[in-house]
Amino acid sequence: MVAGQVVYNVGLLFRLFSKISNGCLIMYMVLIGWLYVVLMLAVAQNSLWATFSILFFLGFLPTLFIARMTRRRLRKRQELAREQANAGKTLE
Repeated sequence: MVAGQVVYNVGLLFRLFSKISNGCLIMYMVLIGWLYVVLMLAVAQNSLWATFSILFFLGFLPTLFIARMTRRRLRKRQELAREQANAGKTLE
């Protein structure tokens, strides 16, 4: 891969993630990095039990927590926007 292609691909990722969620781009990039580190840590384990434990406790549970917090934040924003829209309609 040429350096120009890498820069172009990173730019595409930034545009993709910025459209997914307003202002949450850095959080998604950190999450992807965290999952990569957890995967590499799990692969280096000697037993399947340790591998699955690490994937579950360090990978799945934190990802679930972040997804839940993000959904809650987006739901509150949508609810606030809906209330403001309804308040604007009642004033007219």
